[in-house]
Amino acid sequence: MQVSKTTKKQHVNISIPKEVVVEILQRVPCEDLFETLKKVCMHWCSIIYSGSFAYSHVECRILKSSSSFSQLEAVVIVSIDGTRSVTVSALEWHNSFPNYPDESWETKYMYTLDIDVLDFPQVITVNSVNGFVCFWSCNARLHVFNPLTEEYYTTPPYTYENRFVPLRLAAVGFGFCQLSYEYKVVVLHGDGEGLESVEIKPLVFTVGTDRSWRSLKAIPDRKFYTRHEKGVHVKGVLYWYMDSCTLPRCRSKIITSLICFNVSKEEVVTTMVPAELDSLEGGGRYVSRIAEKGGNLCLVNISYGPVCSLLIKVYIADTSTDLSSFNSWKNEFNVTVPNMAYNINIKNLWFVSIVTDDMLVIRIMGERTEIFIDVATGMLLSARTSSASFIPYVPSLVSLFHRPPLLNSSFTC
Repeated sequence: MQVSKTTKKQHVNISIPKEVVVEILQRVPCEDLFETLKKVCMHWCSIIYSGSFAYSHVECRILKSSSSFSQLEAVVIVSIDGTRSVTVSALEWHNSFPNYPDESWETKYMYTLDIDVLDFPQVITVNSVNGFVCFWSCNARLHVFNPLTEEYYTTPPYTYENRFVPLRLAAVGFGFCQLSYEYKVVVLHGDGEGLESVEIKPLVFTVGTDRSWRSLKAIPDRKFYTRHEKGVHVKGVLYWYMDSCTLPRCRSKIITSLICFNVSKEEVVTTMVPAELDSLEGGGRYVSRIAEKGGNLCLVNISYGPVCSLLIKVYIADTSTDLSSFNSWKNEFNVTVPNMAYNINIKNLWFVSIVTDDMLVIRIMGERTEIFIDVATGMLLSARTSSASFIPYVPSLVSLFHRPPLLNSSFTC
């Protein structure tokens, strides 16, 4: 520290090491960094916009999102009646905390997307990675954008057979290559229609690099039932949990496979979840879905419990081990939701949107309803019915074109 004196007042010049500045900024919410602190000086601005800072900051926030629903934001996608367009808006659901979402959700308009199809525009939510959200539109394109920085990218169509696009979509996912720091969208495209079991072939597109989709080998020894499955991205691997059979149209032989797509190697492996996790003692009705929790893969098993309740069991996977082994899965927590069995057919549960230590959000197919469940009490906090689709995400300053960072900061979450 250098001190200089004058006759009127004292001037103090303080030099703060860059490492200290980085650690301080790491603790600041992403929105404040982007809207305010980047304007303090050129030095702070250069840190905030660097790839190393952006990636280390979002990784810390992803870990924190495991324990707290408050760390997550969301966007909502709505089809505009009488047009071929959809609007994308930021969903400001924390403004009403702790009164959880209802029809009075506040939204902040972002932009309008034109989808050039003859019929009513249809979109399917995919997943989010490092602050980017992704959704599919019925003109066979994938849309990737960062809601905070408004960076946006649309892929070319992966097929021009518009009439059969929704029918042949078995699954879709958005992933991140940890080696090259590139983002890829993956479509599992079927060769049949409707609910028939089909052979599916992965189609891959690298955002910002590829000019056309690349077709990979079909997944061997399996026929899959298409239901527009959304992917779960964890540590460089995309996962889907899909019904399949070894023989076409053999419904008595249906099994559920966990499809694992390595984003870096672009290889597909299928495995089975242990029977101890994907079944009920003594039989009974249940449904299992996969989700992401703070950067970890989890399996959510939902069944009818005692006295007309729902019993929800959440398991966390050790993805570095054999996922077909019971020892690779840890029971994270169980939730009993009273008086829910009267109102919900668990076979209509489409996917689990959010899993944190304090909140479960489940999407019900048909009714287009999200139910918000408090993990500590098992109470239903809200049930919101809407034709809109929403995608949760962790805010970040990451750019699609940031390349391998030099993570020199000693900051730990």
